[in-house]
Amino acid sequence: MIGKKILAGAMAAVILAACPGLNVCAEEGQEAAAAEGAEASQPEKTPEELAAEEEARRNAIYEIIPDSNNLPGWPEGPKVYAASAIVMDMESGAVLYAKAAEEQHFPASITKLLTTLVALETGEPDDTVTFTEDSISFLEPGDASIGMLAGEQLSLNDALHAVLLASANEVSYAVAENMGIKMGGTYQTFIDRMNERAIELGCTGSHWVNANGLHDDQHFTTAHDMARIAAAVYQYEPFRHFMGSLEYTIAPTSLKNEPRTCWQNHRMLWPENEYYSEFCRGGKTGYTDQSGTTLVTMADNGQMRLAAVVMADYGVLAYEDTRAMLDYAFGNFTKVTIADKETSGDIETFQDEGAYVVLPSGVDFTQLECQISAAEGETESGNVSFDRWIEVLTAPPAPPAETPADVQAADGSQPGEEGTDGAPADVPADGVQPGADGTAPVSAEGAVPAGTDEAQPGTEGAQPEAGEAGDMSGNAALSGTGETSGDTSSGQDEADISPADGSGENDAVYGSERAGTIIYTYAGQEAGHAAVVLNQSYFGEEQELEWTPADGSKRKSKESTPKKLGGLSTRQMIAAGGAAVLFVVIVCTGMSRRKRTQERKRRNRKNEKNP
Repeated sequence: MIGKKILAGAMAAVILAACPGLNVCAEEGQEAAAAEGAEASQPEKTPEELAAEEEARRNAIYEIIPDSNNLPGWPEGPKVYAASAIVMDMESGAVLYAKAAEEQHFPASITKLLTTLVALETGEPDDTVTFTEDSISFLEPGDASIGMLAGEQLSLNDALHAVLLASANEVSYAVAENMGIKMGGTYQTFIDRMNERAIELGCTGSHWVNANGLHDDQHFTTAHDMARIAAAVYQYEPFRHFMGSLEYTIAPTSLKNEPRTCWQNHRMLWPENEYYSEFCRGGKTGYTDQSGTTLVTMADNGQMRLAAVVMADYGVLAYEDTRAMLDYAFGNFTKVTIADKETSGDIETFQDEGAYVVLPSGVDFTQLECQISAAEGETESGNVSFDRWIEVLTAPPAPPAETPADVQAADGSQPGEEGTDGAPADVPADGVQPGADGTAPVSAEGAVPAGTDEAQPGTEGAQPEAGEAGDMSGNAALSGTGETSGDTSSGQDEADISPADGSGENDAVYGSERAGTIIYTYAGQEAGHAAVVLNQSYFGEEQELEWTPADGSKRKSKESTPKKLGGLSTRQMIAAGGAAVLFVVIVCTGMSRRKRTQERKRRNRKNEKNP
């Protein structure tokens, strides 16, 4: 018996020695069990402890110094709670304030600004937007919605009001789907165009996979890119008109007998709200669990038009951050017109005599560095008219229908919510809604926000006429500096493209090889740019050269000298050549005098030897 036990023990030892993995597995299992036991033994964190950790994270982000504060000679900007933030002049593109502005984040509903831009450039206001099952079925409880049903139809004008004011996700999808079909494709065609348009605007850190901003790991952007998009969409008169509305009522449809009222969700536009700003002209809110609070704000104080963006922010702190950034920008920067300051001999004329740079107060224009470059290919500068949009937007509103109170969306939730897992949509973390006392709902199907008068579109203060709310003129300049902001294919009725000077005639020089751009920088930051017509001296004079073909005959051919040969203009090369000739004359004269002196001395010595 003892022998059998010894034999069994020896066999076990051999097996363990031959299979070391068995030991490892046993040890891993023991470690896992030990770890589980340790976790179980640790007490769960209390709400107070979790809140303290969140507060510590928030304060750590707040203490990060804005990048623009590190620029030499730059005014010191405020600290903000947002992980990324920027303030950019919308016409010159000058960045006045930046904090991790190129860092990628999830945008949430501020995506809808790009959706609106592409829709405006594609469709007309009375285009039909038909809701398919695809545009409805993806919605989850808590997603922002105005309760549209499959088979319902809206005009594009009504749909874009719902996209911007109510942040309606199903409407954003339907707009993209229908405009994609108008492009000759599908919903994906519209998304592809969103990505193309972003690249055209100079965006470098964005990728878009949907039209509403609901979370997707592959859907991201940067604060700087969002400022570029905001600047582009703000140039369009219809967008400024949408933003001038605090509420908008969509009439009953064939499948819904009740009107739907959409409420403006950006608190800085509500006069009764504590975050109201008299300079705010528009913007877009956003929120998902993954993105945190995102906010885009357009502001105009009569001197500058700015886009302020905060991303990965915290609830209503996004408004406090935005206010601090705008106050800083308006208080520390000024516009300086370029045309009456620029003395470069390479510039013949400016396409826009009002082109300007934005400088920190106290900085002189002579402190700027500039770079001139010739445009490649044909270029045009002008305005695009939106007569069809303006006709619809300025038409008298239809008489308001009766609106029952407390109407909910089809899924039982109040429209205006966005995000996943029941997170509030476009609403800061405190759950407070915009309005006089912070209780107005984002949007509801006919519901009137608490704490506000029962006003309908068209009533006093609800929708301004054309010419108000951001200089609504019937034409939207594509660029404040005379450059076009991109393709505006079919968003207008018979687009009228004309020179920036309003002459009605195309400049024979601009659009040719003499068109160019001058870019100004200060402290390494672009302060502004302008489209220009370059003097011939920039390129160098043409000269006629003679060449001999293989057959021995002589022919003449015009051949231009290289542009900016050796980095010098023709005028500079002439001056350099003249200096070189003068130098040679002086040297030769000196040598001749020296030679005569030596010859005279030689003769004198000879005479002394032979008296």
